[in-house]
Amino acid sequence: MKLAAVLTLALAACPAAAQNGGGALTIDDAVSLAVKNSPAALAAEQDIIIARQRVREARFMALPQLTLSGTASRVNLEYPAVLGAELGERFLDPSISDTFYTLRAQALQPLYTGGKNTNTLKLAKTAHNQAKVNYETAKAEAALAAKKAFYNLLYQRRLSAVSRDWFKRAGALNAALRKDAFEELEAAILLSGMADRAQQAESGEDAAVTGFLQALNREPGYQPALDGIFAPLPVETEPTRSLVTAMEMRSELKSELYKAQMDDIAVNMAMVRRYPTIYLGASYDVNAYKMSDLGDNSVRANNWLASLAIRFPLSYDVWTQVQQRRAQQRQGELKRAELQDKIRFEIIAAHKEAVFWQAEAGKLADEAARMKTAYEAALRSGRPSMAALRLMSTLCELEKKAADAVYTQLMARIRLEWARGRDFAR
Repeated sequence: MKLAAVLTLALAACPAAAQNGGGALTIDDAVSLAVKNSPAALAAEQDIIIARQRVREARFMALPQLTLSGTASRVNLEYPAVLGAELGERFLDPSISDTFYTLRAQALQPLYTGGKNTNTLKLAKTAHNQAKVNYETAKAEAALAAKKAFYNLLYQRRLSAVSRDWFKRAGALNAALRKDAFEELEAAILLSGMADRAQQAESGEDAAVTGFLQALNREPGYQPALDGIFAPLPVETEPTRSLVTAMEMRSELKSELYKAQMDDIAVNMAMVRRYPTIYLGASYDVNAYKMSDLGDNSVRANNWLASLAIRFPLSYDVWTQVQQRRAQQRQGELKRAELQDKIRFEIIAAHKEAVFWQAEAGKLADEAARMKTAYEAALRSGRPSMAALRLMSTLCELEKKAADAVYTQLMARIRLEWARGRDFAR
């Protein structure tokens, strides 16, 4: 019996090593913390900011492009020359003095771009909407991980409590029994099995705590206290409403819809290459041979010009680009249809599993309560025996099966909430 005594002391000496940092967490608190601390959600939030600025940049494309420049040149020419674009694109005659100064104000206004600027703005707006959907997806994934970790920790703590309780009671009963050599060996085997089960449950609880901290992105050493009931949560009797909700709320479908819009815009952008572009430009120059003469209207030279430019593109690959974009558009349509079918099957499978285990968990819980009551009554009315010790091991396993059923139902319900894109009312 030394083995049983040692194991009892070992289990009794395993209190929570870390301090609890605050009040008990509900499932809503856990989800809120997980979303708030999720690196993926925070990164997706920055993507929204980036996409919003790109929308503004796309709007700027319709505004005049303004340029202010100033140059100071020292030349010694024997033949006319032209300055490069970075230096003002000026023609220099050999008669120019060795040093001159220029100030230039220039404006370029796109009048017609064949729809390029309009489609660029539409593309930026769609990308902004898709960034919002990606942010919602990242938050939903963080919430999903938090829910799973929350109920997994409740489950492991339930298993640990059941295993410890039955092992403690078995040890007390074993000490009161009178046994022969064979019964002594049988009792030692039963107690060893229950002790192993209790230790495994303790290890599972520690792993569940670690997983919970990872889901909430909390520091190691934080011992969470949970405010939750480990019991099945009901679901709707029919999956029809969940199917309708998923088609409206599932973030992956929303993302695919925005991708469809982007594919349509890409086709339009490819076709835009066939159309001409029209620009109106204006320029005003002030030239002088001395810096001080730039402000003297009687000495300086003033030049101004206005131009209207039309550019007709002649590209060999216009239609090949259009065909590529249309093929990509068709690929997107097929992918959306496949995703819709996948979501339907996910909802149906998760709903069936949740409904089945909801009923099964109720049956097992009632059976375990009934058997436990009958056992307590028999134990009070009769003498302790080896049969009572054997029944303890059986009842411990029955309560574990009931807890397994509850956990399986909760996980199926969580998957159903994910598949439908919206949580059930709690």
